[in-house]
Amino acid sequence: MAVLRQALDDAMSGHGRLVMLAGEPGIGKTRTAQELASHAETQGARVLWGRCYEQEGAPPYWPWVQPIRTYVQGTDPEGLQSEMGPGAADIADLIPEVCLKFPGVGAPPALEPEQARFRLFDSITAFLKNAAQNRPLVIVLDDLHWADQDSLLLLQFLARQLEGSQLLVVGCYRDVELSRQHPLSETLSELAREPVFRRELLQGLSWEDTGRYIQATVGQSPPRDLVDRIHAHTEGNPFFMTEVLRLLSDRGELITEQADGGVQDISVPESVREAIGQRLNRLS
Repeated sequence: MAVLRQALDDAMSGHGRLVMLAGEPGIGKTRTAQELASHAETQGARVLWGRCYEQEGAPPYWPWVQPIRTYVQGTDPEGLQSEMGPGAADIADLIPEVCLKFPGVGAPPALEPEQARFRLFDSITAFLKNAAQNRPLVIVLDDLHWADQDSLLLLQFLARQLEGSQLLVVGCYRDVELSRQHPLSETLSELAREPVFRRELLQGLSWEDTGRYIQATVGQSPPRDLVDRIHAHTEGNPFFMTEVLRLLSDRGELITEQADGGVQDISVPESVREAIGQRLNRLS
């Protein structure tokens, strides 16, 4: 959180930042981003969320459409027109809600596909930077390992122009999903060259934090041996740990008078088994 808070402070002082949170499923990427979002709002920033969709059928730029659409719907037409400027027509082609704010907005000029994409990227980037001038803006893009290629290219374009803005972009992705051929791998390689970029790999909870987590969950200090066994079994993964604690609680074995907490066997909860199964199903 210290790294994220520093990135937020930098952005709010006019030095835009891009931070990527990476880690295995259940490690707490989204939860960490939510904590940052809550802190950012107390500091006066506005937070917008975009989430990628795993299955086929999502339109291009889906993780960007969601936060921009939310902003458009919550902003008065006069302020929105000032922030979008001449790029309103390009953005309206992606976000139909813009047309509801500006009924007279025309269609963007007919261009070659690559030129049209560049114009769209430039219009969105200028709009977001202008929007952040009035109130610092935090955009969280979750599950970027499922993002389409165009969304990742827009992220690269924006990253090159973040410096000098009050804009913080936070991306979350599962590093276990990435191969060398994955589109996000190439994007991360390009982003690593940008001075505004930072990547944070989230690890499992330590033994001490595991003990604190169990205590907060059950409301009393857990036996040391119970902490040992749960930490060894889950490697501190918060999702796995939560499901194990729920399973032990349902079996009435979580906390007893015995030194080991009464735990005879720690099996894999069905919810965790299903999550692992979904990943295995994608393998050849």
